[in-house]
Amino acid sequence: MSHFSRISGEWKYFMSNNYNYRFNMRTGLFFRWGKTLQDDPYRSEYGPEIADIEITTICSGSNGLSCPYCYKDNNSKGINMALDSFKSIINTINTNNQLTQVAFGLGSTGEENPSLWEMCTWLLKQNIIPNGTIADISNETADKIATYFGSCAVSLHSKNGSYDICYDSVKRLTDRGMSQVNIHYVLSEETYEECFKVLNDIQTDPRLHKLNALVFLSLKTKGRAVDNKFRCLCTEKFSRLIKKALEMKINIGFDSCSYPKFKQTVSGMPNEKQLLMMAEGCESFGRFSIYVNVEGKAYPCSFCENTTSYTGVGEDIISSSLMDIWNGKQNTDGQKQLDENDGNCPIFDI
Repeated sequence: MSHFSRISGEWKYFMSNNYNYRFNMRTGLFFRWGKTLQDDPYRSEYGPEIADIEITTICSGSNGLSCPYCYKDNNSKGINMALDSFKSIINTINTNNQLTQVAFGLGSTGEENPSLWEMCTWLLKQNIIPNGTIADISNETADKIATYFGSCAVSLHSKNGSYDICYDSVKRLTDRGMSQVNIHYVLSEETYEECFKVLNDIQTDPRLHKLNALVFLSLKTKGRAVDNKFRCLCTEKFSRLIKKALEMKINIGFDSCSYPKFKQTVSGMPNEKQLLMMAEGCESFGRFSIYVNVEGKAYPCSFCENTTSYTGVGEDIISSSLMDIWNGKQNTDGQKQLDENDGNCPIFDI
């Protein structure tokens, strides 16, 4: 496979016959194309663009309260990934120098793994941009995130109807000059009504004036979401919510799991093509992303791990070839299922 990558200023380029990208390491702007600019490649044959790396299983929740729908079911007891293990994992994943970003699997405060900031420093030297999701951070942690992260998401979890923890964390980050700060909101039947209040807050609460976007995450019926009987949001309510956000001219985004619902929602709209650019279909199963857990085991995505409906097993990425995993049967089978399901998740009903 003939290919090359290069850095020019704040841009990273990857070039080959059938797969190419241009990535701005400062703003996160990303363009991907195939043999021609009009081609949209189905997958990267050279390995993932984004690696989702779980560096800790420790999480104390927001203000000491565990999220009732956490698919990981993490708590204050857990383990951390060592710095040397992290470097070995990234070196394996970045075999073709194609990796653009690492999305850290963190705890709520961002400080659970004391090696995080050394990991960030090392990544930046490799021209790989660190990102992560937190929920409740201090001013000191906000300083570090603003220094090292390209973007940061703040999970929104209400406490007695209050969103102060989330909104204060957003402000701490935007006050430090971060422009790529999003709120992550888990959509379910149980959280649906609250979301309309959040939409109003984005327009009126001064702490959110520099927020980049509200990003909707579809519920996965796994972990505490099952224990607490959370239910996936029906398509009708999903569409109502999205249309309301668009009507209010609020910047929104989605996880790739939500793409089929979003596609159905905007079908037939005059600006359908432009709207569909705000979300992308499933990037897992050897297409554009990979997940590695705290033990160094690779899965198509983080939701596959310890799931009865997924029959694959985690593969030790340090002792394996990236291409053997990337082009392996688990991923090719998953791609086939995605195609047969019109892009809908083969593991969960979303």
